[in-house]
Amino acid sequence: MGWLNDTPHSGRVGRVTGRRGECRPTEPRGYAEPPGTGPAGETCGTCRHIVRGRRYRKCELARALWTHGPGTDIRARAPACRRWEKPENA
Repeated sequence: MGWLNDTPHSGRVGRVTGRRGECRPTEPRGYAEPPGTGPAGETCGTCRHIVRGRRYRKCELARALWTHGPGTDIRARAPACRRWEKPENA
């Protein structure tokens, strides 16, 4: 765990104002491991560790790193990481 802290970034979370007033959306960095290192054909959305809120999705394995912003979100369509597990009810 801790992949979030190993990625190079400025430490800012949220929307950042760019040149000439342009806004760039924050990239989701809340994955437990790098996306794409897990089983082929699986996504974060099919993992048992995904937590769904009204407007966000987070990885339960990275709970200690969660903030109240989009920087620790994950994308459900992202390729699965090596810690992907099959849901219990499936």
